[in-house]
Amino acid sequence: MEEVVDLPLMSINPGVVNPSYWQKVAFKGGCERGVLNMTTWLQAKNGKNYCVVATWNNSNAPIEQLKFSALYSGTIAQLGIVVGNKEQGTEQN
Repeated sequence: MEEVVDLPLMSINPGVVNPSYWQKVAFKGGCERGVLNMTTWLQAKNGKNYCVVATWNNSNAPIEQLKFSALYSGTIAQLGIVVGNKEQGTEQN
């Protein structure tokens, strides 16, 4: 992800992240039947870089997209709190 973070297309859609809480955000997500993935590269206001990646894979049942998004955004929100980027790091909060 670090190799493509500066490509303009990587910052068009920030995913579940509120970009105002971070110095820089790059996002790539994707899905196909039975698979959902989100990858977010974040640069905190203090200049430290983080990469959060999650994949849900279940070919036997529909993917629970809302549950996946909630878990993923909660993880990024906690990271935002830990690194001191305001109180949250996601759009939902």
